[in-house]
Amino acid sequence: MQILESTLLTGPYDWDESVLPRSEYEGRLARVRAAMSDSGAAALVVHGHPGDYGALAYLTGFTPKLGTALVLVPREGPLCIFAGGTPKMMDIAKRLTWVEDVRPIGAATKLIAESLGDGATLATWGFATLPQAQYAGIAKAVAPRALLSLDPALDAVRRHKSPRELEVMRGAARQLAAAVDAFAAGVRAGAGVRSAGLAAERAAMAAGAQDARVMASLSPSGIPLPLDAAGDERVLDPANAGIVVQNHGYWASGSVTVARRPGATNARARDALAAALAVARAGTHLPDGVTANAIGLSLDEGPGAPLEAGAVYAVTASTKEGSETAYASALIAVTESGCDVLWQGKPA
Repeated sequence: MQILESTLLTGPYDWDESVLPRSEYEGRLARVRAAMSDSGAAALVVHGHPGDYGALAYLTGFTPKLGTALVLVPREGPLCIFAGGTPKMMDIAKRLTWVEDVRPIGAATKLIAESLGDGATLATWGFATLPQAQYAGIAKAVAPRALLSLDPALDAVRRHKSPRELEVMRGAARQLAAAVDAFAAGVRAGAGVRSAGLAAERAAMAAGAQDARVMASLSPSGIPLPLDAAGDERVLDPANAGIVVQNHGYWASGSVTVARRPGATNARARDALAAALAVARAGTHLPDGVTANAIGLSLDEGPGAPLEAGAVYAVTASTKEGSETAYASALIAVTESGCDVLWQGKPA
């Protein structure tokens, strides 16, 4: 599912230790350092920016609001975050993380190079979206020492949700349910597509969401589209929407079809989702035609299939007949024995 994510971050982003305590991050750091040790890396640098900061937030809780941010992770000892902003702004930046050492990003390249010994390997995570000039600068500073991407191994670690993370995502699922209900109520009451979308966002925020985004069909049974340039025309039956909400940094997403006169296409989408969930409960593979996106600290955390035990997925079934398309989706946490449905939306 495509969702328009704003690069202007909204909602509270300060680290809340009552939600994700220091012990949660210490466990994550231990797992990351184990992967570093297995690879022979002397240090790790993790990158994030306002549009993609899942790895950075997983390890530090830090959400970069002013462009690129990096964290230097040595094999032993304290971490150091390099963030956008002036030195006077670092005290504010420290509110976003448990890491005590937060410095302006201008100091990053020199200190990263100095952290390595002769012949040592520097591991990276999230460098695929690092601006080329910054990548080249780091590579040149540490040469001839190697750069080693640990993305495959560490992305798999990040997808495995802890009990604390699952509780946060259950909260996101409740907020998603409130948003979907508000969208459906608006459509059934004859509201315009923009009004229904805004009602969904407001309902999510009222339920405690940190952020919310809505895409909706601009024509009867059309695919969900961004509403930035949309008017407030009333949408004829049926209306499709893609809705995402964020709770303490964790996303939940869902697709839904709302029809005043539900037809056969809606029923088929609902049946396809039910069949997919039955398969997921019995194993780890979904049937053809059903999509699964791993989500959490980002809307797309990695492989969709086969399903990985410990990960959370947005599962979507869609059916089409003529010009009519219907969606049904669910948010599931995959376990060793099957799956736990956190939220399920059906065509209505």
